[in-house]
Amino acid sequence: MTAAGEMIVLASGFDTLEGPAFDRHGNLFFVDWERHSILRRTPDGEVREFYNTSGIPAGLAFHPDGSLWVADEGEHIHGLLRITPDAEANIIVNEYQGKPLNGANDLVFDKDGNVYFSDPWETSAANPVGGFYRYTIDGELQQLDTGLAFPNGVALTHDGQFVMLAETYRDRILRYRIDPDGAVGPREVWANTSQPSGGDGMAFAEDGNLYVAHHGAGAVDIFDPTGKQVGSISVPGKSTTNCAFGGPNRKTLVITECETGSLYAIDLDVSGQPLHDGFSGK
Repeated sequence: MTAAGEMIVLASGFDTLEGPAFDRHGNLFFVDWERHSILRRTPDGEVREFYNTSGIPAGLAFHPDGSLWVADEGEHIHGLLRITPDAEANIIVNEYQGKPLNGANDLVFDKDGNVYFSDPWETSAANPVGGFYRYTIDGELQQLDTGLAFPNGVALTHDGQFVMLAETYRDRILRYRIDPDGAVGPREVWANTSQPSGGDGMAFAEDGNLYVAHHGAGAVDIFDPTGKQVGSISVPGKSTTNCAFGGPNRKTLVITECETGSLYAIDLDVSGQPLHDGFSGK
């Protein structure tokens, strides 16, 4: 990867930014979780609130039907929220086996419409009770893993054979094999992230490299398909939280950062991997 442009500021003046996601019209959605707010930036640069969850929204992902799914870590919403284009919302999942989830943080859809999400809220290295889940198109919530120290960003390989999970407080990225019948294998350590803190939100490029927001380091680290770090993009401010590809040919990487309260963008010479949202590949 080489940068094809300079880092620019798309929006600023916020507090705790996370969860960038593009819709089919080129609007960029992101959250300011300290304000409980999901914001929408139009292609011409206008930013307005789209929805306020009254919770702690974090990850965003678009479903092929055009609805926006939100991973929320708030007091009343612990799991996944679905919001229609007309801003009507309903909670999809909030508990597992009769007990509230910790609080969901990030999510990704597979080609069949199943959604994988992390459940880290208030977990840590000293209290590793974070979970990793799959909510199926049949409405079944499956626990894929537990005992995690703040499971965070989630991403799927282009072939759907692996789902990746950043475990922030153990400074590593985990990988889980997905068999043809849908069975998910045990965790394996795919890569280690350096101090301080660890991996947060992440996104694949078409060349198979994984771009990982390195919270605490002011960077987006780049890992090749073998799990070796092969590069890094410096970001103003140390609290880098997430990244996503968008723009023409998906060659613009947008990055959320909390210390400066800003949304950044940089043009690259590689395209982002299309998501299973029904439109990002077009």
